[in-house]
Amino acid sequence: MSLTLLKHFTMVLGVVAIGCAGPDDSSGETGAGGGSSGTGGATVGSTGTTGTTGTTSTTVGPGGSTTSGTTGSTTTSGSTTSGTGGSDGSGGGSSSTTSSSTTSSSTTSSSTTSSSTTSSTTASSTTATTGAGTPTRCTEADLEVCSDRTGMHCGLTFEYWKDRGNGCLVNTADGFRVDWNNINNLLGRKGVRPGGKNNVVTYEADYRPNGNSYLGVYGWTRNPLIEYYIIDSWGTWRPPGGEGFVGTVSSDGGTYDIYKTQRVNQPSIDGTATFYQFWSVRQQKRTSGTITVGNHFDAWGKQGLSLGTFYEVSLVVEGYQSSGNADVKVSIE
Repeated sequence: MSLTLLKHFTMVLGVVAIGCAGPDDSSGETGAGGGSSGTGGATVGSTGTTGTTGTTSTTVGPGGSTTSGTTGSTTTSGSTTSGTGGSDGSGGGSSSTTSSSTTSSSTTSSSTTSSSTTSSTTASSTTATTGAGTPTRCTEADLEVCSDRTGMHCGLTFEYWKDRGNGCLVNTADGFRVDWNNINNLLGRKGVRPGGKNNVVTYEADYRPNGNSYLGVYGWTRNPLIEYYIIDSWGTWRPPGGEGFVGTVSSDGGTYDIYKTQRVNQPSIDGTATFYQFWSVRQQKRTSGTITVGNHFDAWGKQGLSLGTFYEVSLVVEGYQSSGNADVKVSIE
């Protein structure tokens, strides 16, 4: 019995001993890396070397946090990048949060740069637009013409023609001047080509004829060949002398008499020819105002006076067996 009891007691002691000598699951000592960080966060602190639990966590020194905060660029390695890790190895989680914050800061910076770029581009575009444009008035020099000639000046077509005598046309920035002396027939004019019924002529003239002369809108058409006048003022003789009266038209604050006459073997835009002339002659003279040409063309058409294809719509000063001068400002829409 004693031997049996002794063996049994011995076995119990063995079991107890085994239970007490089970696996070591204590955390042991934490790594020492938390206390040793790389300069500027570029070098990660050394990993703890003692304790099983301590070696399972990577510890980053506080230098990483400093680097992240300073450069905002250490965000490429997740939890192994910068953080506020301490000696207990808790830096990994904080590193992720810090990295996210750093990335957000970087994005904000990028957005600011983009906004600045856009602002700069917009300012540049505005400057370009402001610098663009056309002059508000003609800057061409005055152009004097004293022999038959057609040309362009300040966006309008001018034509000077005379048969005998002395005279000149001077094209100016806002119109033209014309003077004539002992002329047989002279026309100085400026306008648009080919023009048409929608043109509106606005003018102001210092008109001083001595003898027979006309001031008004003038032009030609082809097919049929027609010479036409819308006369607002004249010299000593009111054209065309009462011949060929066909009716009246009211336009631009006045009443005009309408006439149809014929010229036989006379100068024209197509050389010597026989052609009709259509006239609207204002009952009361004036030397400034607006002439809405379409009102006259329509009135002529109602009287059977049909125009052809337009050659021009011009403001004219004409002298016939007379002398005189005129200074005209004109614009045509």
